[in-house]
Amino acid sequence: MKSFLFRSIIFVVLLSACNISFADSNFPDRKALVLNTCPFVELSEFSFANRYSDRSTRFLQNLSWKNVGEQPIVAFEIVILKYDPFNRRQIGTKWTVTGVDSANWRPLAVGEIGKDGTLSYGDEEVFTSIAYVRHARLADGTIWSVDDAELSAKLRGLGTGISDFGDVKPDPKPKQL
Repeated sequence: MKSFLFRSIIFVVLLSACNISFADSNFPDRKALVLNTCPFVELSEFSFANRYSDRSTRFLQNLSWKNVGEQPIVAFEIVILKYDPFNRRQIGTKWTVTGVDSANWRPLAVGEIGKDGTLSYGDEEVFTSIAYVRHARLADGTIWSVDDAELSAKLRGLGTGISDFGDVKPDPKPKQL
C-alpha cells in the first residue's frame, strides 16, 4: 500500500512539473496588438501563445474580425509581425481568410463577425506580435491594399518601444524540401 501511495505521489509531482514547464514556454508580459488599417475589416481579440498539443509545444494564434464595410468581403489577408524580447523582427505569419473563416468560405456579410486561428509545428520565442489587414477583396471585385507609409506611421504610434519594425510586408513561405 505504501508503495502504491509513493508511486502515486511521484506521478502527481512529475505531472505537475510537466505542466509548469509548458506554462513557462510563454513570456508573461507578451503583447498581442491589433492595428486596424482596413476600412472594411475590424480586427479584435488577438492572442498568441505556445501551447502543448500533439505531444509537442506549438505556437497558436487566435483572432476575431468584423465586416464594418458596406458590402460583403470575399477574402482578406492578415499579416502578423513578430518580434523577439529584444525587439528584433522574427519571421511573421501571412494568413488569408477566405470568407467567414477557414471552415466557411461564404463571403463575410456586412456586420458579421468571424474568428479563427493558426497552429504552427513548433514553439516560437515571440514577445510582441502585431496583426493587421494587408489586402481585402470586396464582393464587387474591388481590391483594397494597405498604404505602407500609413502603416509605418501607425506602427510607430503604437508605443511598443520597437525602433525598427523591419519589412512590414508578409514574409515569403520557406521553401519545402
